[in-house]
Amino acid sequence: MVIKLSSKSIIEIECSANHQRHLAEHDSLTNLPNRKKFFEVLNKKIGHNDTFTLFLIDLSNFKRVNDSYGNTCGDALLCVLSKTLNLNLSGLARLYRIGGDEFAILLDSVSQDDYASCIQLTNKSIEKPFSIFDQTIRVKLKIGVSTYRKDTKHINELFKFANLALHEAKKTQQQVVHYFSDLSVRADDLFDMSSRIKNALKNEEFELYLQPIFDSQQDEIHGAEALIRWPQSDGSFISPEVFIKIAEQTGDILNISKWVVLETIKHLKLLKSAGFIGPLHVNLSTRDLESLDFYEFIEPLINLDPTLSDSIIFEITEGAMMTNLDAARSMMYKLNDRGFEFSVDDFGTGFSSLSLLRELPISQIKIDQSFIKDMLTQIANYAIVESTLFLANRLNCKVVAEGIENKDLQETLTSMNCDYLQGYYFSKPINLEEFIKKYSNEDMYQII
Repeated sequence: MVIKLSSKSIIEIECSANHQRHLAEHDSLTNLPNRKKFFEVLNKKIGHNDTFTLFLIDLSNFKRVNDSYGNTCGDALLCVLSKTLNLNLSGLARLYRIGGDEFAILLDSVSQDDYASCIQLTNKSIEKPFSIFDQTIRVKLKIGVSTYRKDTKHINELFKFANLALHEAKKTQQQVVHYFSDLSVRADDLFDMSSRIKNALKNEEFELYLQPIFDSQQDEIHGAEALIRWPQSDGSFISPEVFIKIAEQTGDILNISKWVVLETIKHLKLLKSAGFIGPLHVNLSTRDLESLDFYEFIEPLINLDPTLSDSIIFEITEGAMMTNLDAARSMMYKLNDRGFEFSVDDFGTGFSSLSLLRELPISQIKIDQSFIKDMLTQIANYAIVESTLFLANRLNCKVVAEGIENKDLQETLTSMNCDYLQGYYFSKPINLEEFIKKYSNEDMYQII
């Protein structure tokens, strides 16, 4: 009797231990092997010096599913997708959930045939839309690939390389990218520039320049656009097109935007004391629109000085708004409720201009300089500018024409009743000292 009881207890203990081990090694939602188990298996494979291929998979726009239908629907989608993938890949490769909407596949082969079969079976899993809680959801995947021994013999590098390939797939809108060496060079450059950006913020290396915006009908200065500049010790500048794009990728952009806003507030105080009463335009990025942190940064500033919303106009590109329209709408209405106005920068270069004007609190548009530049010689460009001015007028939106480089453009756009003009014909972006010197005398408001 004692022996039987002891055997039963041992079996129960073993079952309990196995259950706990299973819980520790498997994802609670999908029941797939989890990140911990994935790296254990990866270590064993490398220890045995086996050749294999690693696939990292990410669901495109999964956040939009959660935002549109709720987290419960998102979780159900992950469960159905994982079961479908696991079933199709069974016998060829092993599927893992490594976090969120990210999965990994380990294929015990580096042959092109097996590689192609793995991609084919993965695509088979998503060729039909999924029906989740009466919602029809079509899934698209991005895949990054690296191979053991061909690309690297180190576990951390193997995972890093697949991740770099995945990011490249997302950036270039390819479904599958296999790692190539230039990706590591780019990643190193990205890390180096990110470190330099952080140090530049810390050491106050950035400067704020102003480019005036003129009222075409009144022949006087109306406002100015605040533009960040990064001067170097040799007298050169690092282009904003370079470091802003990198800052958006690394997440540094939010701190840059905060710096620009704070510096703009300082500039406004000095400008007002010099007699300047117009607004300053501040550019916002996609990340700013998606970040609650940005609103929490703005809120105490507007509480401290409610007149800020009369002195700052936020500029946002079409692309930034369309990256996550729901987030953009929410942030813009929150800021609009506090009195801030919005200007759409680079208007006309996107594919959704009309829907933006209809759905978002926009009071001004800036016609992109690519249309302005050749409007006097290109009939199509002239027609686009003319139509934009007509549309804006009907929608009660003011219009800024960017890229004015000569008198003919100034006179033509003035005759077309374009509200505001901006460009090198009037002034290039200049620092605060030059701006005050140029525009704080008796002729401060004269257009030319």
